[in-house]
Amino acid sequence: MSSDSSSSETAPVGDLPDHGGRPIRQARWLQLALLVQGKKSRLGFDAAGLEWITGHRLADHEGPLSAAEMASLSLDIDQICTQLNHYLGGQLDRSHFHIWACNMIEISVTLLMAKEQPEGQKIDSALGLLSLILDDDFASPDSSVRLCRLLLDRLQFRRTVPCRRVISEMLRELGVAHLTELGSRSAPQVTRWADIALLPRQQNSEAARHPGQAGWFQPLSISTARLWNQIAPDDHWASPENDRVPAMIGREPWLESELEGLKIFLDPGGLAEAVVDTDDIRSRDLRKAVAGFRALHQLNRCYLDGIPVHSRKEAL
Repeated sequence: MSSDSSSSETAPVGDLPDHGGRPIRQARWLQLALLVQGKKSRLGFDAAGLEWITGHRLADHEGPLSAAEMASLSLDIDQICTQLNHYLGGQLDRSHFHIWACNMIEISVTLLMAKEQPEGQKIDSALGLLSLILDDDFASPDSSVRLCRLLLDRLQFRRTVPCRRVISEMLRELGVAHLTELGSRSAPQVTRWADIALLPRQQNSEAARHPGQAGWFQPLSISTARLWNQIAPDDHWASPENDRVPAMIGREPWLESELEGLKIFLDPGGLAEAVVDTDDIRSRDLRKAVAGFRALHQLNRCYLDGIPVHSRKEAL
């Protein structure tokens, strides 16, 4: 690998001869392997390489990846810790680290790596957090450093990925959340489920006017109580005693009237599941759930489709 790595860094894929697709295939595989190993992190590392993977063209004339090729594109926890150490030590640029994490998710999801690796789910969770906390739209550089230190501390001792804590602290430090309901809503339709996305900071004003163009991060889902009783997972985090609303009211008693009929659970990935005591989710229910989400993460301000969600106690 080492003797071929330097040539794959410099030889453009398009300049290699194509005899049955094998030379191009090998060059793309080598470039992707270098990317996984952290030896390539530029945005233009090889656009054709990822397209080759994500386009599912492996089984055409080129044939499927071998076991050795799959292994070279697999990550382990130690590799992620190495990248975290390089970033925290100043040897890896934040934007390049972000690109690397996003590319690793794409490769992992496309090749179903989580099913093939002993710690696959933990790896995907760590990559998902990195893609979020290294993003300028969701975290400042200082927040990125602090949250990456927290993630490294957990990973290097093989502890659980701190999804709940990292996402909550990221939101609290963000301070202001611009949210939007995903999907279209027709008047006669009964709505039993709604997904709420956090808009990128640089797109807040424009995205609020065009809700369908929301960002990909969805920290909040809302369902009716009847639907939740049908679909709630049989896991400890979704049990009634883990409803977060009573604790919030215990700290801030004035929230009781504002959050009446609302339950909020946090799943292991740090995403909030709000349950409203109604058969049809309407605007007031959306805003109640967002108010609970705001209180849960101690946000200074929350907007839903450009309209502020505030408490009756606040003077506007």
